[in-house]
Amino acid sequence: MLQQLSIKNYVLIENQIIDFQSGFSVITGETGAGKSILLGALGLLLGDRADKEVVIDKEQKCVVEASFGIEKLNLHGFFETHDLDYEDICIVRREVAKTGKSRAFVNDSPVNLNVLRALGVRLMDIHSQNQNQQLNQADFRMNIVDAYANHDKALFRFKELFTKYKAEIEALEELKENHQKQLNEQEYHQFLFDEIEKADIHKGEQKEIEEELQVLSHAEDIKLSLFQTSSQITGDDNNIVEQLELILNQIQKVSSFQSDISELDERLNSCIIELKDIGSEASAIDDQFQFDPSRMQFLNDKLELFLSLCRKHRLNDADELVDFKDELSSKIFSVQNLDSKINELETSLSKQLEELKKRALKIRGNRIKAAEKIEDLVKEQLKELGLEKAELKIEVNELEELSKNGSDQTQFLFKANAGSRFSDMTKVASGGEMSRLMLSFKYILALKKSLPSIVFDEIDTGVSGEVADKLARLMGGLGQKLQVISISHLPQIAAQADQHYLVYKENDSIFTRSNIKKLNQKERLKEIAAMLSGSKVEESAIKHAKELLGTKS
Repeated sequence: MLQQLSIKNYVLIENQIIDFQSGFSVITGETGAGKSILLGALGLLLGDRADKEVVIDKEQKCVVEASFGIEKLNLHGFFETHDLDYEDICIVRREVAKTGKSRAFVNDSPVNLNVLRALGVRLMDIHSQNQNQQLNQADFRMNIVDAYANHDKALFRFKELFTKYKAEIEALEELKENHQKQLNEQEYHQFLFDEIEKADIHKGEQKEIEEELQVLSHAEDIKLSLFQTSSQITGDDNNIVEQLELILNQIQKVSSFQSDISELDERLNSCIIELKDIGSEASAIDDQFQFDPSRMQFLNDKLELFLSLCRKHRLNDADELVDFKDELSSKIFSVQNLDSKINELETSLSKQLEELKKRALKIRGNRIKAAEKIEDLVKEQLKELGLEKAELKIEVNELEELSKNGSDQTQFLFKANAGSRFSDMTKVASGGEMSRLMLSFKYILALKKSLPSIVFDEIDTGVSGEVADKLARLMGGLGQKLQVISISHLPQIAAQADQHYLVYKENDSIFTRSNIKKLNQKERLKEIAAMLSGSKVEESAIKHAKELLGTKS
């Protein structure tokens, strides 16, 4: 509930602090006294756009601040979501500079307008005749039924699952598009893959072929060099090994005389052994080495095939060709993989849809029961408000497809007189009837669950007599359930209030200021009498005012 409102430097209000209580409060005052200014200040706190014209003294900023008791509104989750400090007493402040630029704070933490608006609707509902237009909105009518059905958790869970379901349907459509695209390309990718696969390429093969061709192209030189090497080391007369053996014999004759010479003996013997091995191996390689023109042609053809494929696909070498083949394989395989993913997702969506239908059916049952109770309660309230024969009928129609709200669409039908046919409420109900319907809805919702404070902005316009009395009693009853603040010009409504505030103007030679004060019992009697008779308060008006105050339940 709104506990205190502080307004500084706003339009005609210089500096005003107003304390509010629970229950039903009324605000009265002459036309132009500043009641709309008060609403404008509240609107700033609820997220309305700021205007530099509201700042009176351009040397100072405009500040509107309010404290709300929120312990019964279950807002811990909201504060946690928006990283705000939660306190049972919530302080909301709006500051407007002379340029029109504004800042907003919740418990001294800065917030943007979107957060302020989201919090505002949870703190206070400002109801005017214009708000009756909300009844033309299908979502608003559905919200009335859902609020009375009191299945917030079930509906929230349904919306979560439905959002997930719709997201996965979009994902499925995207998968199918990709699948079709890949199917269209698969034949071409398979052709390219088969062409490279047929070439039978492996990593490093191009280098191996090029090295082998290098050898084959110099076959004669290689055989000649190997033959000469073998011959000169071990084959010819007076070859290198024989000469070294002669030297070894000379060394061995004197090796026993000095250790250093003995070491030379060993080293020379090792050289002879190594050279014999080299000569033998060179001879063996020479014997095995065969020049094969067909092998050379085979390798040249294979290398040309590799290079041709590289040129075709604009690749540098056969290794990149192998990588490209792997990419093609992945694309071909991904088509099969997408098939599997599509099947899995379709199966999952089918299960999700069944679950959603079950939940929607349960929600539908809740709505039908709630609609029946709302019909009866609204009928009683309309009767109290002077529409003796008026009735409301709420149809909960099942849709062919699920939506975020379930499987239903509500239609509000109305008839004002006995014997009339039920017709679409938004088409046949008059402005006054729509106001009373809206009041009835808010009254029965207040009976069902905790609602934010409600401010009624002269919704009693055009109402008088017995209907005014009944409207006053309705507001009084509503004030027993939640905080109700009514800006009114009807004495019947003013008399029913628990607290009475007066908005008035003060004039001096320079400025005109709007003020608001809470009336004591004597002041209240005088104000209600003035509302009954005008500026000149007569004794009969005083008597009538006392009677009205005496009837307050």
